[in-house]
Amino acid sequence: MMANDWDWNPEKQKSIVVQQVDAIAIYTNVRGEIVIRQQGFGGEEDAIVAFPKTYAETIIAALQAESNKS
Repeated sequence: MMANDWDWNPEKQKSIVVQQVDAIAIYTNVRGEIVIRQQGFGGEEDAIVAFPKTYAETIIAALQAESNKS
């Protein structure tokens, strides 16, 4: 396949192993909460989740459990 014939459509390209993911940032806001922020797609607003630091371990455990599901 020539470089200019490439099509990123996953239905056509079974060789795509990682789909596009919008940027994700994790930081502490001025209220001391942990913020997970994902860049909005195509000019849309960012998705934001903020939670108290006391819940960090619970959220991490839930993320790990979810990632271990088959």
